[in-house]
Amino acid sequence: MNVLGLNRIHNSAVTYLENGELKFHLENERLSNIKYDSYPFLTLNQLKNYTKHIDYMGVAGCNQLQQFESFTKMDVYSEYVQGLNKSFLDKGFEILDYGYHHHFLHAAHAFYNSGFDTALCIVKDGMGSEYEINDSNFKPGSYGREIASVFEGSYPATFYEVERDVYVPFECEYTKDHVTFTNSISEGLAFQKTAKHFGFHELDAGKVMGMASYGKEDNNLPPIYVDGKINKKLFNNDLSDTKEVLLNTKNYPYLDTTDFQIQANFAKALQEATQQKVFTDIIELIGKTGHKNICLSGGYFLNCVANYYYKKHLPKDVNIYIEPISSDAGTSWGAAKYLHHKTSNDTTKRPLKTLYTGLQHTLTLESIKHTTNKKTTAKDVVKLIAEGKIVAMYQGRSEGGPRALGNRSILFDPRNPKGKDIVNTVKNREWFRPFAGTVLLEKVNEWFDMAGLNESPYMMYAVDTLKDKAELIPAINHVDNTCRVQTITKEQNKNFYELIKEFETLTGVPILFNTSFNLAGDCIVETIDDAINTLNNSKIDYLYLPELGVIVE
Repeated sequence: MNVLGLNRIHNSAVTYLENGELKFHLENERLSNIKYDSYPFLTLNQLKNYTKHIDYMGVAGCNQLQQFESFTKMDVYSEYVQGLNKSFLDKGFEILDYGYHHHFLHAAHAFYNSGFDTALCIVKDGMGSEYEINDSNFKPGSYGREIASVFEGSYPATFYEVERDVYVPFECEYTKDHVTFTNSISEGLAFQKTAKHFGFHELDAGKVMGMASYGKEDNNLPPIYVDGKINKKLFNNDLSDTKEVLLNTKNYPYLDTTDFQIQANFAKALQEATQQKVFTDIIELIGKTGHKNICLSGGYFLNCVANYYYKKHLPKDVNIYIEPISSDAGTSWGAAKYLHHKTSNDTTKRPLKTLYTGLQHTLTLESIKHTTNKKTTAKDVVKLIAEGKIVAMYQGRSEGGPRALGNRSILFDPRNPKGKDIVNTVKNREWFRPFAGTVLLEKVNEWFDMAGLNESPYMMYAVDTLKDKAELIPAINHVDNTCRVQTITKEQNKNFYELIKEFETLTGVPILFNTSFNLAGDCIVETIDDAINTLNNSKIDYLYLPELGVIVE
């Protein structure tokens, strides 16, 4: 059985399964180089290289699919897939619209990737699907958007809704059964609005998280929460995507500033308040349901600082799985997984084992023939890195999600005290943004406080650096003495592991500075042409192609 899942809003993505096994998952931005691209057609076009037919197509979004203006009376995505190849049209496929089930797909994605038999799935993001309110206490036609949801998941495809919070664009605080209607925005949307107010893209909320580490206690700041809800006087609560200033500086003019320290102070207050509130929510839900297996998903849980806080403070008998593709791209994966298990009654558990899920590219010397390249070894490459050179690495299938995990990475020496400034300048990133480190799994506990984590293969936690090691890796140790770590084993990524092993042999440090292979404003490279173009248009010194054993200057 062949199943296709696609997300048709920002972070548009396609996920394709054969008999429950993942064949590829890719965000469209990797092909278009348009960040957060909302149109999945370039990635859909790759489907014909993997199969001649599909049986089911699940379409994720935040509202109902609309009929395409054609004689077929189909939606544009189904019409496009039919047009990929005559075999798709001849065989036909069943289309399922999950536009009103955005949070459910986040939950399904995390549950099926977790490996748990049963679990409590908690979803928090900016906003999810539109929600039509059919209640006599509301005016006819009233609607809202889901902002937090909780499901109990079990195999093969049973999901019971425990709670749901729905944001409404009018004054309201009302609960009926398990649904709460509120005029208070979500934690995720608070970060989005803050990012936009600071001059970033609203989906660049991670920059606010990076700023928070520079913050100080500030008595001039308003409270983030009032009576357990996000402060309505602080944030513009317009439900629509407006171009207005999104922090209510009329009430709090102190925040109408470009002063970095004031912004960082606010970011710190927002980070600490929201992570504590979400932690309290998780504890209350564990007590309410009795579940000890917890799945966390939705855009808010890309916050690796908060994730580490949960890991450190949750009871030891609670097992948490945090979905690494918690952005809306993951809903395409959730749609495909749910459809497979629902239609086949398959109870096979397939916990996530890799995020190298991109397209299968054939890499040859001929494909790089217009560049200067020479034979090299991992030992040669780490010598260059130790000499202060910036080396990008390109191999295999690209990583799913927002983190570079060694297949599309820029590498540098973590010992360089100016390393962060050097690479931020080369990538044209903001000076305050931190970098990650990839460490040999067997050495991670000698350098970092993992808070009981066995591993961190997907960079989902910003962990504390051990005090006696911090000064040895200044390029990746953030101002708050944390580092977003990726642990690596030879089985997970042989070439990357061996490179770090050689670096350890040379320097005594089993860690490499690792950031995504792209420049600011661009998306992570997908093809070898993307990689060569980025090399040629930047001050990156070398491109290492371990599969071919060559380095490109």
